[in-house]
Amino acid sequence: MSTEHRREILVGIDGSDGSAAALRWAYETAQIEKRPVTALLGWTADGLPRSVYEAAVAANHHALTEAATEQLERTIARIPAPVPPVEVRKLVVNQDPVEALVSAAKNAEMTVVGQRGAGLVHRILAGSVAHRLLHHSSGPVVVVRGTPPDTGNAPDRRPIIVGVDGSEPSQAAVRWAAARAQERGVALHLVNGYRIDITTFGVPVPDFYPSLRTGSEQLLKDVATADLDDESAVQVSLEAVDDSASHALLQAAEQAQLLVVGTRGRGGFSELVLGSTAHQCVLHAACPVAVIHA
Repeated sequence: MSTEHRREILVGIDGSDGSAAALRWAYETAQIEKRPVTALLGWTADGLPRSVYEAAVAANHHALTEAATEQLERTIARIPAPVPPVEVRKLVVNQDPVEALVSAAKNAEMTVVGQRGAGLVHRILAGSVAHRLLHHSSGPVVVVRGTPPDTGNAPDRRPIIVGVDGSEPSQAAVRWAAARAQERGVALHLVNGYRIDITTFGVPVPDFYPSLRTGSEQLLKDVATADLDDESAVQVSLEAVDDSASHALLQAAEQAQLLVVGTRGRGGFSELVLGSTAHQCVLHAACPVAVIHA
């Protein structure tokens, strides 16, 4: 199938092990979804990955550009070319890495980065860069975490987990996750953690907590009805968990190939683009995490 009409998968490269893992995940996803891949390394004199500085013979623009290009080439060479092959575009940009990714993401299906690294990805998880990338990016951001299982040539059959809380970002996450599950032919698992630590305001405790579970189960049913295609062949399961949202999702992610969450839930402030649940998942999940805007 031609990839000309399909939006690309954009990968942030900085020479770290994390960015190499991100590129590997992007290759696998590109094969499944029949998409091209763009591997992007953005650099500036004050924010250049240390490995690029060390590779440059002289601290001038031409030498740094060459060193950045070589760093990108080395990272790509570390990851075996997928079979069947995917279309790969290499892009070195003399621009702040996040600004370069945000700009390129306007034409991308998703932006993929590693969990940590010498430059870009390390700062993503530190907070400020994550806020910039997630706030300004035009599409989903996938942070590649964990160690993929050794399945040989067999496809990964583990489910895709998606966090549900009824907010617009989480509903968008359900739709995005369902499309990924359809492409991969795997199950979709919708999870809502309903435990809250508040007073019951006079409502008897024996009545209060069962009502939370009932509300959680109804929410999952409503979201599945509203946001999933009845004609889809995807196997869907719903789970209301007596736990916090972040812990419920982190537990479920231990047996998943991908965890999908919205940028922020109903309990957050609109100014906080990355909600606490999404932040905890990005930091601690045992598998790649996709963060979706509404």
